[in-house]
Amino acid sequence: MSLKGRRKGRGSSRTGRWRRTGAWVAVMLAVAAVAGVMVAGGVLGWGGAVSSPSIRHVHGMAVDPGDPNRLWVATHDGLLVWEEPGGWRGRVGPVADLMSFSAGPDGRLYASGHPGPQLNLDNPLGLARSEDGGRSWEPVSLQGVVDFHAMAVSPARPGLIYGYFYGDGQLYRSEDGGQTWTRAPAPDLAGPRGLGPLQLVAHPTDPATLLAAGENGLLLSTDGGRTWERLRDGVMTAAAFVPGTDRGTILVYDAAEGLLRSTDGGRTWQPAGSGLRVDPQDPLAALAARPDAPQRIYAITMTGTLWRSTDGGGTWETIGAPQ
Repeated sequence: MSLKGRRKGRGSSRTGRWRRTGAWVAVMLAVAAVAGVMVAGGVLGWGGAVSSPSIRHVHGMAVDPGDPNRLWVATHDGLLVWEEPGGWRGRVGPVADLMSFSAGPDGRLYASGHPGPQLNLDNPLGLARSEDGGRSWEPVSLQGVVDFHAMAVSPARPGLIYGYFYGDGQLYRSEDGGQTWTRAPAPDLAGPRGLGPLQLVAHPTDPATLLAAGENGLLLSTDGGRTWERLRDGVMTAAAFVPGTDRGTILVYDAAEGLLRSTDGGRTWQPAGSGLRVDPQDPLAALAARPDAPQRIYAITMTGTLWRSTDGGGTWETIGAPQ
């Protein structure tokens, strides 16, 4: 089915279904609600490091393809920036609940979720795009209609975007940067609550290969999301392909077993993450590997504790923690 982006009038409010979006991960995992203070309004300066920000909920993370020393961290209250070696640079751009987030290979940023008071955009956002590093966002399509909880922009094919919308249980696919979409039912991704995956992860070199991680386990598709193979059962909160290793090496955070690594495409798994001591009440929310240095991998928990590995995920050190 072809679905072209349409715009609804401003003023559509969150329905009861959408009100759950900011906290559904915590509900799914039966963790306590995360308390925190909203980051102060306005665009924070880039001149120097700031103290560790208060983070209510991390939704995603990506390495900036234009500057691999920079990490984008998408949260319930907007987009935060971490830079090597200085640390947190604060929030850039307006407050928004960035439920899903991905960086394109051309440096454009894409997000879905709900606008904050500074963003004069429909709710939900549909697909929004930033061309200035998150300082401003513009609507692309599906405004007032779709809130992707999981989304992936392919590094391997310009314009290819995948998204999952739990409101209709379908996997969306765009070949033109989100201007138009095809969609298809994805019952394998829905999970027992019907909420779908926490993350979609696009392969760095194969546009047809992607992972889905969530309450329904870890699944792999090699045909652009048409069919799925289950690699692991259980609750998976974060996953990543390790660049430069074909499709063989995968990292996944299993809520019951911790960080695991597979070097054979998900057929077998070994414990990973020596030194990665994650609180079960604050599991990993995202993993991101540097494309220029695949042994350097970052991991972040739902409340913003940031870890770094320089040996492909074998050992880890804490490099940032929330207030």
